[in-house]
Amino acid sequence: MTDSAEIKPFVTSDIVNTVRREIGGNAVWELTEESALELLKRGRELQARLSKIDVEERLALIDSVGKIWQERLQNGVLEELAKTLSENTGYSRKLVDMELSLVPQVLNASNIRKNLEASFKLGLSALERFVELTDGEYFRYVPVGPVFIISAGNSLIPPLIPTTLSLITGNFTLLRPSVTNYCAVVDVYKPIRDLAESSDAAKLFSEALVISYFTHESPTLKRILTSGCLGLVNFWGGEPARTVVEKLVSDNPHHPRYLVNGPLTGFAIVDEKSADDMCARGLALNVILYDQQLCSSPTMAVFIGSWNRAIEFVERVGRFLDDIGSGYRFEPNDDYYYTLQSVRRMLQMKGSKVYSSNRPDNMWTLILSSGKSQLEDALAYFPAFNIYNRKRFLEIVVVDSLEKATEQVANLPSNFAFTGVDGVQTVGLAVEETEREKLLDGLAKVGVYRITPIEDMYMRSPVEPYDGIFLASTFTYTIYSRKKTIV
Repeated sequence: MTDSAEIKPFVTSDIVNTVRREIGGNAVWELTEESALELLKRGRELQARLSKIDVEERLALIDSVGKIWQERLQNGVLEELAKTLSENTGYSRKLVDMELSLVPQVLNASNIRKNLEASFKLGLSALERFVELTDGEYFRYVPVGPVFIISAGNSLIPPLIPTTLSLITGNFTLLRPSVTNYCAVVDVYKPIRDLAESSDAAKLFSEALVISYFTHESPTLKRILTSGCLGLVNFWGGEPARTVVEKLVSDNPHHPRYLVNGPLTGFAIVDEKSADDMCARGLALNVILYDQQLCSSPTMAVFIGSWNRAIEFVERVGRFLDDIGSGYRFEPNDDYYYTLQSVRRMLQMKGSKVYSSNRPDNMWTLILSSGKSQLEDALAYFPAFNIYNRKRFLEIVVVDSLEKATEQVANLPSNFAFTGVDGVQTVGLAVEETEREKLLDGLAKVGVYRITPIEDMYMRSPVEPYDGIFLASTFTYTIYSRKKTIV
């Protein structure tokens, strides 16, 4: 965990008081119940003021924050932060450096504008005023907030996306990051305070953004969810927290929306005619990045073709896992190693082929199974080896048709080895173009949200929705106005 002195609320207000909590033997300062509720109560008035600022001015401000981050990154100012983030998350330094380099893209005005344009079909001006859609009928998008975002800690980027979109759409925004990435999230938004001295927009943004950690048993957290003046709660993560938060929100007399992102996972589909080096390298890279903890990370795959061609492909993937993985250190403990070896042996006994590396800093495993997944049976004996504990581990099932590949995707949520996830978010494809359209039609019927090239499953286009929803639009509601009578 980061130095406890850094776990203090990021807030610009004269009404803030904090209380000291304990987490893992470390001290954390969080907002008191009274301070949190008063901040949210004042939030609506701040939203009204923030919504009067030109959208382009809002975008320019966030863009400036991204450029400041880029400059700090290039000047080596973020070196200590990168070290701390690597220690807190357990991710390799190379992965953390990649994450830090992506922050300016998330805050880039052009990228955000594309996202807003995809979300708001009436145009961005409707975020500022009523816009006429047809003769005498007008619409306007207004902030739904205050917004409370409870984000996950498996990456720095996910907390920044909803927070930035919430602010841009004019909401008072209270963000609770994970304790593992708290220091980095705060550091991203700190320049807003500095810019507030010379910019009215930055001053309002600094007042409208509050970042505070709350422990899981925090009375303040419970009070915010059950009593806070909220318009929306955006939760990122899985069970049991998801259901606990939902029950608390249901008691809130303000009846805020409850939007959940996750828990989901990724899936890869490869056919034998597309199983070249580029495909193998892409699959290996996505297995290694974030140790398969992103919602887009491939945690299962199918190979459409013959068993012999599948063997050739798996051997290629293994070589790339060796090559790429050596740059992203992964050092499991003895318990993990023992369980992993036991699972490997069991899968071999069940007829699967096992390819692996026992290098302490790059311990990967590829399982090749025929016709169906064998991992479910192994998990019945080793339940601790669940999807959240499996790292650099991928089972590839060999099938002989597109239909059977789609069945594997559809069946994943009911597979005991994937307990804890709702389903497949991202499918990475490497298939012949003539077969792609058929496969797309099948995948559209089984509940997936993203279909991408296998090489960059982890990357997002600015115009993408999030888990089937244009996130920016959920941070607003639409007002309708009509001049003329219909009769």
